[in-house]
Amino acid sequence: MFLNNIDCGIKKEKNMPYLWDKDIWTDFVSIMEFLLWAAIEKEEMEDRGENTAGFVLQIAEEMEHAEKVIKRRLELSKISGIKLHTAKFFSEMQLSPIERFAFVLSAAAGASYKLNSVLTAAESRKNVNSPTVEMVLRLYGVLNELDLKEIAVLINMSGDFELCFEKDGLNKNKARIYDSMRIKNPLLSYLLGQDFNIDYRNFVIEKPLPELLIYEDVLGMAVSAAENQKQTKERLTVYIYGKKKSGKKLLVSHLSERIGRQAVFVFWNDIAGMPYEKKEKLFCDINLKTRLEDGFICLYGIPDFSEESNLPEITVLSRIIEISSFTVVLGEGKYDFPSWAAENFMSLELWELSATEKISVWSYYSGLYNAAGNIDSELNGNKYVMSVGEIENTFATAHNISVSKNLNNISAEDIADAIKQRGQGKLGSYASIIEGKFTWNDLIVDDAVKRQMRYICGQIKYRNIVGEEWGFFDKTPYGRGVSVLFYGPPGTGKTMAVQIMASELGLELYRVDLSKMVSKYIGETEKNISALFDRAKRMNVILFFDEADSLFAKRSEVKDSNDRNANAETAHLLQKMEEYDGMVILATNLVEQIDDAFRRRIKFMVQFRFPDFETRKRIWYSLIPDKTPVEEGIDLDFFAKQFELSGSQIKEILWNAAYIAVCDKKKLGNEQIKEAVAWNYMKYGKQLTKEDFGYLA
Repeated sequence: MFLNNIDCGIKKEKNMPYLWDKDIWTDFVSIMEFLLWAAIEKEEMEDRGENTAGFVLQIAEEMEHAEKVIKRRLELSKISGIKLHTAKFFSEMQLSPIERFAFVLSAAAGASYKLNSVLTAAESRKNVNSPTVEMVLRLYGVLNELDLKEIAVLINMSGDFELCFEKDGLNKNKARIYDSMRIKNPLLSYLLGQDFNIDYRNFVIEKPLPELLIYEDVLGMAVSAAENQKQTKERLTVYIYGKKKSGKKLLVSHLSERIGRQAVFVFWNDIAGMPYEKKEKLFCDINLKTRLEDGFICLYGIPDFSEESNLPEITVLSRIIEISSFTVVLGEGKYDFPSWAAENFMSLELWELSATEKISVWSYYSGLYNAAGNIDSELNGNKYVMSVGEIENTFATAHNISVSKNLNNISAEDIADAIKQRGQGKLGSYASIIEGKFTWNDLIVDDAVKRQMRYICGQIKYRNIVGEEWGFFDKTPYGRGVSVLFYGPPGTGKTMAVQIMASELGLELYRVDLSKMVSKYIGETEKNISALFDRAKRMNVILFFDEADSLFAKRSEVKDSNDRNANAETAHLLQKMEEYDGMVILATNLVEQIDDAFRRRIKFMVQFRFPDFETRKRIWYSLIPDKTPVEEGIDLDFFAKQFELSGSQIKEILWNAAYIAVCDKKKLGNEQIKEAVAWNYMKYGKQLTKEDFGYLA
């Protein structure tokens, strides 16, 4: 006989709780080993024609006693507050009696090599380490009457039972009844007391978690929704949206910690291109993990479902939402997630930071990086359109820049450099950057113009005070950006003024390439305008439209489809300017050509006049560098009084005169300037005479 006595080897002490999952499976292995040998012996007795009724009765009594011991010890563990993975599994999973039996046998075979020899003996073949469907039925039939329904349940795996087994155990060349039943390795590890680790890279924020800083109210609402869902057990999908780097994943990590449920982060691009079988395996593993570890799914990086999406994408989205009873989806736009895809749905917004909020974030990271004395948090919070994550990344980049220069502390220049590096090239072919080197002293214009320019800069520097602290934003729900029109004759300093303002604010200046914006094809111009402003929203730049009259021209009377299309482009441009929260500066020589609708939407119109004598004299003297060798007797006062020139013309004349002097191996003097002035007038079709040069003729 294979069994020396009718004893499955389980400890008879019923009043001790299980302390570890391994103790439970030690008992399960003993039971299954006992039952396997019993089945083999019963079959041997039947082959010899012996009556097995008494033998089966003894086996049944021993099994009943063993089950009572295990059940009692599990109850004591629960009473003692000992959390066992095995108890959690059987509580969570809906298994029928035969499914439960098959699972325990398969898991016991995976948990201990002790069953290998008896499984091999029972299957009459070598190296058997997991039972087949046929073996489960044989073993279950020792103590139970099998019916066709139970056999069908075991053969046609479905529901929770199917989730537990590896699919590669299926043998397509044989009947289903001979398939091996092998428990998934992550599940087996979980049953033995370890974490349920799936074969997928999971986004995890290291602990302790960084401070949330902003959106505590949103976190509170998400926590309340999650806790209510856990009580009601109803399926819930929460959509959290906000611009990139706004801290959505950090907020979900805080949510996970606050409610004590692990978040499984799933990246859309990882699964979108997965083969079907691999995708389904991952989904099944995530299902098990979230259920057994009281977790939830956080899906991020979704495409824009507000646009026309194809059926496969919608199907995948719906499939993911079905996996877990509680799902969080992260996106950028309010309508990126189709609310109809989830039966029970709510959305939460991570709004764009106010200036006051940005100032607090800048202050926090300035202190964290020991740079509080070097960084003007108030100025940066007002002028930069940035999210929490973008500010954090800026400091990280600035720190690396500082280290590369062997400096201990981050400087304001490091911050400015970091912002330029992180935003470089994002406007693509729509605009080109202009490096501004000029200062206020370089701009020689009316004092009233400079004063107005400084107040315009103040609209960026102090927007938190006027807009938020003083409440003006409450009366202005949109159109909070700063739009400026510089107008006046050519060469009067408009472009220089734009560069000075960009330098004063520490913002990059991009000149819009109008040739790339305007298209002859209907709808393309609007698309280009939208793309320009959408990209600019994610950067911290000033948009500069030079010769703006070509794009902002007056709308014409509609006589044909071309007029209608041109007017539509103008209207679209007006709308995008109004939505833009940054600074837009226009420059034109032909202010009368600017559409009246633009004038109403432009906050400042600054006139640059042709310079008078005193202004011209200051320009002449200021544009000669200190290093330039100058002849005695050079009469700049004469040239300023005699010739009514713009600042750019004077600059061009002095530049050309300097080259004339170098070529003639002389210092810069009246003769060289005379010749350069004559050249300049010839450009505009005017020939100067000796009389024009007075005493210098």
